[in-house]
Amino acid sequence: MKTNILILFIIVLSFNAFGQSQADAFIKEAQGYLAKKEYKQAQLSLQDAINDINNILAQQIATSLPAEINGLKAAGDGEINTAAMGMMGGGIQISKSYNHPSKKENEAEVQIMTNSPMMSAMNMYITNPAMMGQGYKSVRVGSYRAILKSETQDFYDDNGGSKPIRSTEIQIPLTQTLITLNLKGFASEAEEIAFATKLEVDKIKVALGE
Repeated sequence: MKTNILILFIIVLSFNAFGQSQADAFIKEAQGYLAKKEYKQAQLSLQDAINDINNILAQQIATSLPAEINGLKAAGDGEINTAAMGMMGGGIQISKSYNHPSKKENEAEVQIMTNSPMMSAMNMYITNPAMMGQGYKSVRVGSYRAILKSETQDFYDDNGGSKPIRSTEIQIPLTQTLITLNLKGFASEAEEIAFATKLEVDKIKVALGE
């Protein structure tokens, strides 16, 4: 437990250079509980510190994602949810949306989830994507192996007209993180993979310490 506190303290010092953190207060609180041998309370305080650090890390990753990819522009800095992931033992969940300024049907959502419950099965699916169901296949996004599934759906414009568009999901598993892209209105699979490649997965992996 004392080793965990020391590691958290070092991490907090590095994060304080980027923004205000409550993690140091939670660690001091945990030390107080340890001195009183209230171990459960100390554990909860350390979890609060981890959640706070996760939130800072998630914010850094969300804002570091490209502001524009192949003509699609990011809608804001991205959404972060560390509270729900904390309930499952820690982790980070980030989502960021992209929209084409003139083609309303062309949009993308990027989701990054650490400690994803799907990770244990993803390697098996990568080698045999048919196990996930009909239509899934293995593709390459840069140097990473991914799973892609595409189907056709109707897009309705503001005038009530409709047309068929591609709707595609790409899942890129890292060591402990799953990156999922939900893409709509792209002209081809090649364009979808080109969009995914521009996310620079290598940088995300380094930021997450994988």
